[in-house]
Formats: sequence, C-alpha cells, structure tokens
Amino acid sequence: MRRIFATAIIMLMAFSVSEASVKEIVYNLGVDPQTLDPAINHALDGAIVDTNIFDGLLRYDLVGNPEPACAESWDVSPDGLTWTFHLRENLKWSDGMPVKASHFRDGFLRLIDSKSGSPYANLGFFIKNAEPFYNGKAESNDVGISAPDDNTFIVELEHANPLMLYYMAFNSFFPARMDIVNANPRTWAARPETLISNGPFKLESWKHGSGGEITIVKNPHYWDAENVRLDRVRLVFIGDANTALAAFRAGRVDFMTTVPSLMRPLLLKRGEAVSIPSYFIALCDFNVTRKPFDDARVRRALSLAIDRKIIVDKIVLGGHNPATGAIMNHIPGRTVSEDFRTEGGELIPPRANVEEARRLLSEAGYPNGEGFPEITLKYSSSSNRGKTFPEVLQGMWKTALGIKVSLSGEEWKVFLSTRSKGDSDVAISGWVMDFPDAAGFLENYITGAPNNNGRYSNQEFDARMKKAEVELDRMKRVDYLHEAEKILIDDMPLIPLYFASDAMMQSAKVRGICHFPTGIVIFRAADVIE
Repeated sequence: MRRIFATAIIMLMAFSVSEASVKEIVYNLGVDPQTLDPAINHALDGAIVDTNIFDGLLRYDLVGNPEPACAESWDVSPDGLTWTFHLRENLKWSDGMPVKASHFRDGFLRLIDSKSGSPYANLGFFIKNAEPFYNGKAESNDVGISAPDDNTFIVELEHANPLMLYYMAFNSFFPARMDIVNANPRTWAARPETLISNGPFKLESWKHGSGGEITIVKNPHYWDAENVRLDRVRLVFIGDANTALAAFRAGRVDFMTTVPSLMRPLLLKRGEAVSIPSYFIALCDFNVTRKPFDDARVRRALSLAIDRKIIVDKIVLGGHNPATGAIMNHIPGRTVSEDFRTEGGELIPPRANVEEARRLLSEAGYPNGEGFPEITLKYSSSSNRGKTFPEVLQGMWKTALGIKVSLSGEEWKVFLSTRSKGDSDVAISGWVMDFPDAAGFLENYITGAPNNNGRYSNQEFDARMKKAEVELDRMKRVDYLHEAEKILIDDMPLIPLYFASDAMMQSAKVRGICHFPTGIVIFRAADVIE
C-alpha cells in the first residue's frame, strides 16, 4: 500500500447540467455497490462513494497526499507511539448534529471488532491491543484509542507506523454514529434517512440494480462547504463498457473509466480517451484448501501455462503490462525514487512456459492432465471484460495442460460474497492498492487476513511481513517485503495476470475532478464550466 510520495494524479475536466440552475456531474461507477458502510466495504466502488460523503481525521488533497480534515492539527510523541488529534470546532454531521471525538473512537472500534466482519480489520492492528480485542482476548477499553473530550482524539500504537497519515485518510477509519448504527444495524448504510455522513456530499437516493444509480448532493454542514461547487453528482451503474461509451457520446455520462477494451487503442490514439496511472493488478486466486490446489506444483503449472503477453496484446488491450511479480510498477522501493518492481526483477515470465508447466503437473501426479478433476473458474459477469477473458484462460489451460475448466459468471454482489467465503476453485479477481506501498497488497496473504480469500498460510511469508510491519528503517523494511514477495510467487497461491493502466473519457465541460492511481475519484473540487 503506500507512503508519502508524489502520487501521480490526473486533474480531470468534464460535466453535464440537467437543470440550468443545478451544477451536476454524471459519473459511471459501473456497478451497484455491495455496501456503503465504511467499516464493511472492501470494494473500490463503495470506497469511491464513501470517500465523497465521509471525512476522516485527514483527507486526500488534490494530488493524493494526506492533509488535515476533521483534525486541524495533531501532536506525536517522541517515540512515535502516541498521536493526539485536535478536531476542528463546530464540526457537524449531515443532520446537523455535532461530530465528536467519540465518534472516531466508535468508528475505529467498529473496524477492529470481529463482530462487524470487516475485511479490513487487520489495518487497525497497529493500534495498541487492537488485535487482541479482535481475537476476543481484550476488552474495548483496553484498545489504545480514547476521546478525553469532544475535540481530542488519542491513538496509542503497538509500533510506529510509517503509513499513519495515509491510514487516517482511508475510508476504513471514518467516524461512526452508533445511535444510528445500533438502531438500524442491517440497513443504516442503505437509506438516505439513516446514512448520515460528515463529508462534502450526502446521500440523496440509491436506486439498486443494473441501470440504477446513487445520487449524492452537497452537504451544507460540511466544514469546507464553501469550497464545494457542485450541487449534485449522479453515480450511474452501467456495467457494459460499450453501453457506457454510447451514453458518454450521447452526453448522458460526463466521466468514466469503463472504456471498451477492443476500442481502447483507437480511442487513445484519437485522443478521445486518455491513459492514466493505476495501482491495479488482475489476478486469479486459488482456494489452497481444495484439492488439487493444495499442491504448489499444480498452482505453478497453471500459472506457467498462461501467456500474459498474449493477454495484454490481444485480449485486454490498451497499455496494460504482463504481471512479472505480485507488485506492479510505480510503487516506491528501497528509496522513494526507486521502483519496487524494478528492484525485484522478473519473478514471472511474460510468455508461457508450457514445457515446465507440463513437467510440474506430471510431477504432481497428473501427466498430460490425466486424472485432473474438472475445475470451475469463477468471475464477475458485471466486469467490463465480459466472458472473453475467462474463456481465454480456459483455452490456455486446456491447450497447454489438457485440463477441463468450466466457467461460472456471477453478478457483482454475489461474486464478492463468493470470493470472501472462499467458495471457489479458482476465481478471477483484482486488487487496487490503497496506498503506494508494497505491503498494501502482500498483507492480503498473511495467515488469517480478512482479504485472504484463498485461505493461504505460510509461516515464512508471515514472518517476513511481521518484520516489515515493525521495521522503521525503510531499506530494511523493503528488503523484507521483497523476500515476502519471492516466497509468495514461489508458492503461487495466486496467479498475477497483468498490471493495468486506466483509461478515462471526460466531457470538456467540467473541471477539477481528481482521479488517483488507487482508483479513488474525488468530486469536492469539481466545477461546471458555464
């Protein structure tokens, strides 16, 4: 994930006005989010909405770095283990109620409470006694977070955290109104009347399903409301990239990154689309608890049978690169000016190595695929890649290894649930790193991590990640992360496929939309050009 580094970011211009007196932008979110509960959400679509309707102690500035938000200042103890945040005066929720330091304590506790079921709970384990609390071995009062008064919030750490400021701007650490959550535990984040927020916008409506949309409107109680120029943002759910393109060209969508793969090269060449940086990796996750995927030789065989160069040149198109490791380019390495991927080298060949793949499969007991059970490859049918991408993987495995693969497409919300439960043999997935730091992806494969969908466990890998977690010397820390990545790729609980670049299309009538390589889109500085 992360570190303080000049994050590449695009200042975008686009717009649409549905009423002469209303400044409105229409953005294609692509899918209907599974949830808008900040503590529960673990998908980019939900994070985009949450980042625009909530505010943390810090927020992302217009170039992607953390800056003061609800906290106007903070103090840090000499050992880096105690952070005292001083909240602004007169902060308010969207219903006019005061925002208090205790609301941040409640939000942090929801994140690390195992009863919440947060996929990001482990992010909070740097807080004193957070992990014991999560595991039921400590009480909430033992956790190192306190609100001695309405405007002071104190966080005590288990160890110094170089990513602390990024964490405090991240949507998992937003405040919570427990009076509302407790009164509507299952539905509070789904209805405008109960989804009370404290950010630049608030929820006005949510029409579910394909063809639906989320509408957010300016929050007059926001502490920085005078600098929010838009009245409304409509986030529409157009999953099919060709349909989205038609809507954009008809003026019904103002900004989108759902650019059709087959048309992307031409659209980029014409200047209708623009390539923008991304921290996204496309991958397949194995369920390593299911045979035959409990054998690393099988996993490596399936990985080596894939020709990643063909995938990026012939299938997904538009400036992507073959995944030659688990961490993509543009993530800082041993120094902020070095590149983690360049340092780590090529751990995965971009071209298929069929001979080695067949040798490994035979060594595992399946010569020429004989006796290999038919497996199911699951994927999101809501993805703009459609069914073509799964079919390509199916064909490569059949041709190279002689194994049979059935395909199972699931609607986005169902697929998220399937993936979280580990209810698959192999699943096409992806991950957008939340911060420019290699640990942000690697930590998903720590034993028991909430996002460890394939139930992978390796003590050597965990040990390297633990050392990186507590190491303050940057070079030593990154060396531990390189070692962890090497272990992960050797064990292959996942198949890295390609490192993505985004392509966006924008109307010429809006300015000030910010799109970060993390995929987050921010509207608070956007404006309509009259």
